[in-house]
Amino acid sequence: MTAVETRRRRTEKKKNVTRHKIGLALGGGGARGLAHIVALEAFDELGIKPSVICGTSIGAIFGAAYASGLTATEIRKLARQTLGKRIDILRKLFGHSPNELRELWNLRPGMPSLLNPESLLKKVFPPAIARDFSDLQIALKIVATDFFAQSHYVIDQGSVVKAVAASIALPAIFTPPEIDGRFLIDGGVTNPLPFDVIAEMTDVTVAVDVTGGPVRNSKRERPTSLEVVFAASQISQNAIIREKLKYRAPTILIRPPVDRFQILAFYKIDEILETAAPIKNELMEKLSAALTHAVP
Repeated sequence: MTAVETRRRRTEKKKNVTRHKIGLALGGGGARGLAHIVALEAFDELGIKPSVICGTSIGAIFGAAYASGLTATEIRKLARQTLGKRIDILRKLFGHSPNELRELWNLRPGMPSLLNPESLLKKVFPPAIARDFSDLQIALKIVATDFFAQSHYVIDQGSVVKAVAASIALPAIFTPPEIDGRFLIDGGVTNPLPFDVIAEMTDVTVAVDVTGGPVRNSKRERPTSLEVVFAASQISQNAIIREKLKYRAPTILIRPPVDRFQILAFYKIDEILETAAPIKNELMEKLSAALTHAVP
């Protein structure tokens, strides 16, 4: 086969691939969600983009970045710059003026001393991330939990920062944002892997599950109190996902092997990315095969 024919076939293959509607669901899981970067790198290396992205919690953060037009390489670089050192994270949380600290930590009379997720995101989100849904390059749906309705709530218009803030609002850590009269908390409480939100509008749906689960420590039998607190949420979210999969499954389900990382271990970004690296080839192979057989 000549070089010209090879290039022609690659071009034709790319055209055939990109004519399908691809949905990408990025789940919640705290620091384990850094593995989403590797999944995004698989899309970039294949030279394709999803038609719609749906994200919960940490998945909403990376979904917003990718939907804004950032490449996976750029997202990896920004994440490492932001999270690479524990001391830098602390500076971002505490190295501000008194007024900024009051806003960030909700240090006001009658207010709980919890982090304000919207203020935090405004400090760490790079300018390249769109501030409004109308400015996004890829359709985006962000999942939060409506506290009083006790159900998931999908946001796809208005402020991207406010929507992501609602999706990441972990109980006891972040103050619940209010949108349209609804008090919203972490989307993982009700929909930790939101592939069902976009399944009907796509030919192929890819879901990246970073929920993880408790891992037995070989040095001791009994888990610590802190491990139990973090794992309780994982157990609940895994139960939700198992029930969802009984009724509908995404075309491709990817589970990075990142269970052993704690939900707030963002400073271990390099270790998490290295652990998740094998999913890149797995996703590329499965996505290429699925698109070959999908009917547009």
